[in-house]
Amino acid sequence: MRSADSLNLLSVLEVYLILSFILSIIRRYAYYQAMLGVILALPQRWPKLLQLAQQQRMVFLTWPTILPVVVTFLVMAVNSIALNFVWTSASVTPALLWEHWPALVLVLGFGAPMLYLDFTAVFTDRPFDREALEKHLDQAEYWLRSWVAPVVQVITFGKVNPRQMVHEEVHKALVQATLDFNRMMWRWALQVTMRLAFGLTLWLTWALTP
Repeated sequence: MRSADSLNLLSVLEVYLILSFILSIIRRYAYYQAMLGVILALPQRWPKLLQLAQQQRMVFLTWPTILPVVVTFLVMAVNSIALNFVWTSASVTPALLWEHWPALVLVLGFGAPMLYLDFTAVFTDRPFDREALEKHLDQAEYWLRSWVAPVVQVITFGKVNPRQMVHEEVHKALVQATLDFNRMMWRWALQVTMRLAFGLTLWLTWALTP
């Protein structure tokens, strides 16, 4: 049986990345399923609301939204190439790290936040109240479709405009969704960066040690 001191940490890292991906999919399956259900129902159940949201799609097209996607892709691409195509025969063991304490410090320094970010991403629940969201969407769709909205506007001499209120609420919701999406993407980018930094530290340890 192979001792812990002789384990190839590069192979361990690759297995770790695969398991992290699988666990994240399993843990978030219900969340993504609920979100997808709402998205697919938009054209049939909330067409007016969907049209309004599409008119304000520019809210999502800001550089903080696009940059994390690009960074995440580049980091993942570099990491994949390094692990699978460049140094395929490399081996870094705990014993080797113990002999070179600067490398050990770096591995622990990158490994700790990597484990923390991945653990919280996989095991932190992200509740999604689909029923409550659908209720709000139904109300918004009603005011966008109903003849009552212009009547209310006339009766109140324009002081109360239900459709304008819906427009404003949709805009606020889209802005908040954009901010949430940006934070999520930056977190993903940070996760991948920590993984790559951890992996590159192992690769450099192998390359620079005799």
